[in-house]
Amino acid sequence: MTSIEKRALFAAWAMKISYIAFLLSLSLGTWVWVQEGRQPSVSIWLIRTVPILLFAYGVFKHQLRSIAWLCFAILLYFAMAVTEAMSPYAIWFNYIELAAVVMLFCSATIFIRWQAQMLKAKQAEGTSGE
Repeated sequence: MTSIEKRALFAAWAMKISYIAFLLSLSLGTWVWVQEGRQPSVSIWLIRTVPILLFAYGVFKHQLRSIAWLCFAILLYFAMAVTEAMSPYAIWFNYIELAAVVMLFCSATIFIRWQAQMLKAKQAEGTSGE
């Protein structure tokens, strides 16, 4: 296994773990640690989690295009998390949610880069070997 394959594998695991952590933080932020003035609600939970769940297949099957779209989608979640963390009603859990979305974005972009490099190197090996 080459170093780029090891890095891509590490980034894939980091991305999957942070994806699950982010979904968990969205769920816990809706049901358990609710900011002041909000009530737990199934509709709010669905609005927060379903758009991210749409990318689950692509994340776990390492589909680069799907993961790239996930990065675009979580930028909206990043904006929401920053707004909630800087709110006067912020609770400690808002910072965890912010950290989870940043971890997911960073690990997903790193995975895209390293996986693309690995695929390009394998393609170059295949053409040079012929």
